[in-house]
Amino acid sequence: MKDSMKNEEQARKAPQYADSGLSDKAFKNMIIWFSIYAGLFCIGVIVAINADQINMG
Repeated sequence: MKDSMKNEEQARKAPQYADSGLSDKAFKNMIIWFSIYAGLFCIGVIVAINADQINMG
């Protein structure tokens, strides 16, 4: 009974990777560039919607 509890506990934990290969600086840069990309995408959508509404009069 105790063995099955231990197995469930280990299965529930998030997997631990020995070597992720992704440094903290690279991770922060990834977040920054993604936010820039997402922001530009939103601005582009807003501009496209406004241009479409202006053309429709």
